[in-house]
Amino acid sequence: MKNAIEIIGIAWNFYRKQPVLNQIAFWLLFAPIGLIDAISGMIDTVAAQGFNTGMNTMEQMTAMEFAITIPIVIVLVYLMVWGHICILMVSKKMLSSGSGRSRSSFKAVRDQSKKFIIPLLLVGILRSITTFLWALLLIVPGVVYSIRTVFYDILMIEGGKVIYGRQMLTKSTNMVKGHGWDIFVRLLSIGVCIFGSTGLVSAALQIGLTAIDYRLENLAIILIDAIDAYAGMFFIVCTVALYAELKKLSTTK
Repeated sequence: MKNAIEIIGIAWNFYRKQPVLNQIAFWLLFAPIGLIDAISGMIDTVAAQGFNTGMNTMEQMTAMEFAITIPIVIVLVYLMVWGHICILMVSKKMLSSGSGRSRSSFKAVRDQSKKFIIPLLLVGILRSITTFLWALLLIVPGVVYSIRTVFYDILMIEGGKVIYGRQMLTKSTNMVKGHGWDIFVRLLSIGVCIFGSTGLVSAALQIGLTAIDYRLENLAIILIDAIDAYAGMFFIVCTVALYAELKKLSTTK
């Protein structure tokens, strides 16, 4: 199995040939994150002004935050899950052609991904609950389960069928069995490389821009949201590249 740097290289070469990934990252990852940050800023501004409609400020802001945040969070989660699936839909081309020369339109990818949103969201919730329950016993079992089931989403996308329940979690577990440590090390290394470097850039932006002028803080937040969105997108592409490597090992057994 290739090491983390080689996998990042494979993912990068694929990403460069798929401009649709930039559209997905912008509209379905960055835009929702930016929207929630903007709304949070508006709520904070109203709270600071002490706007009053008969309730005390704390009661008023609690009601306002609840009324605004709940539907926004629902939409945010839906869009980001959709974006995650769109990235998987594009990245699965690596499983048949590592070169990724064939390109898809943003609209076509969105349309193909829609049917998987609810199933993958529900399976993802099931996985999170199971991971949490295992982690209550000890941290290690939770981590092990999380690593073993990490490929449940790409397995469903690759199969092209909507499947509810534990079937994809079980399939991922069986596939990772015997390679858990290798997968863990590579995922951790890839995560450190991507999010470690982008975290340093984000911190430098935050400190640098606010040092120039405190009013540039909002610009820093926007830029950091963009960095986070594109880093998240590229990490998903790397995960599919890792899955492709694992699949090669499985087929050669």
